[in-house]
Amino acid sequence: MKTPRPAPAPAAAVTTAIGPFDDPARLPPRVAALRVKILEACASGMVEALAVPIQWAETPPVFSRGPDRPRGFADIVGFLKRRSFDGEGREMVAILRAVFEQPFVALRRGPFESYGWPAAAWIPLAAPTPEARAALWRCVRFADLSRDDAALHRAVIGADGTWHSFLAGA
Repeated sequence: MKTPRPAPAPAAAVTTAIGPFDDPARLPPRVAALRVKILEACASGMVEALAVPIQWAETPPVFSRGPDRPRGFADIVGFLKRRSFDGEGREMVAILRAVFEQPFVALRRGPFESYGWPAAAWIPLAAPTPEARAALWRCVRFADLSRDDAALHRAVIGADGTWHSFLAGA
């Protein structure tokens, strides 16, 4: 009699990036609406204005994976202020705006679709123009500019319009 074998573990889902796209009309309506709310809040220059788009979902977006990550909506503004060179959150607001003004990609992981900014965080630019390179540097914190591993900020919004993350690095 043969010994039963456990079923093979399912393969890990692979994220596929499609794009880049620079036309916001290609975004699903809820994604486009949230992007506009984020950009409107960023236009004020005040981190507190981000409260509306941050609180649009039942759970807050992920802003850090480390022990200093904000645990709820109330902690996020303080976290962004602490991460900003100016201590007021203006640097993070400017980075967030720079991220959402970049071209984006459609991200597919199994049956799930989301949208990521800037596209270059998922699909490296083959031969970036000086303008494209400068736009990407605007997505990096001032404190990280001199580091060899300066982390590009990236953001992800789900196809349903849920803001999933705004993180530095991979």
